[in-house]
Parts: sequence; C-alpha cells; structure tokens
Amino acid sequence: MWGDYMGLITYTFKDVCEKTGYKPSVIRYYEKEFNLNIPRDVNGRRFFTQKEFERLIFIRQLQQQGYTNGQIKKIIEDNRFEGLQEIAAAKELNVPIELNNTLVSPLNENIINFINEKLTEINSNINELSKNVSSKERDILISENMKLKMELKQKSYEIIELKEKLKYEKERKKGFLSKIFKK
Repeated sequence: MWGDYMGLITYTFKDVCEKTGYKPSVIRYYEKEFNLNIPRDVNGRRFFTQKEFERLIFIRQLQQQGYTNGQIKKIIEDNRFEGLQEIAAAKELNVPIELNNTLVSPLNENIINFINEKLTEINSNINELSKNVSSKERDILISENMKLKMELKQKSYEIIELKEKLKYEKERKKGFLSKIFKK
C-alpha cells in the first residue's frame, strides 16, 4: 500500500502489478483497452484506489474463466459492472453477498442469463458472418465459372476458325498439286 487519496487507500503501480500478476505494460495496455480511468499524482505517475484495483482483479477473473478481451470490455461497459464485480468477488470467496438489499448467491441466475444472452448474440453474429462469407465465396466462384465458360466458348470459336483455314489450305494445296500432275 502506498497512502491515501481523498480518504481512500491507494496502491502503487508496483503493488498492483504484484497483487494482480500483470506486468506494467499489460496494465498500461488495459488502461486503454478497457477505458480504465486510473488517477495520476502531480508528477504524472499512476496510483490505484481500491476501485481500480478491484476492476483489474475482476478482469483477471473473467480472463481465467475464458472470456476474451472484447467480451470483457462489453461486460465492463455495461451498467451492470458494479454488481458483476461484487458477485465475482463473492464467488471467489464462495459466500453469498448482499446487493441492493437483496441476498445474491455467487451464481446469480440473472448474471448467468445476461452472459448467456451475450454469448447467444455473439454466436448469432458469428453465424451471420459465416453465411456472408460463404455467400461472397459462392458469388466469386460463380463469377469465375462464368468467366471460364466464356473463355472456353471463345477458344472453341478459334478452333473452328483454324479448322476452316486448315481445310481451305488443304484444298488450295491439293488444287495446286493436282494442276501440276495433270499437265
């Protein structure tokens, strides 16, 4: 611990790195990635209140549960973050907590439903993208197929033309030789 800021306990960057297991570069990246508002002292150095520290712990817990950074960002940006954070902390301790004067178990059904809705939405988006890619690939293949058929047709006409020229040349040579031998 480092000191206090406006009556709040604060932590140094080094303390937070040690407690969360994140490297300093990762925390700086997450500050931008997750739009974390980490306060700075008069010299521009970051310091962390309990709120920022808990948010990093919450991010770590979601990552350990298999969530991607994009999914975590959506969860953090959602207004339900504060409740999720409290539930995640309680889940780690494996005890019920009180949220808005209501007893909530660590596996709160509303949170699970919310997460399932988001996963369903993501799955739906992936399926739609897959269909769009398949549709575009099919259109490209059809276009390429039509182009090849046109080229084949053009080559067929060229072959017919060359056969006609060959036939004409044979007749002409035959006619020339027959004139020589007839005389």
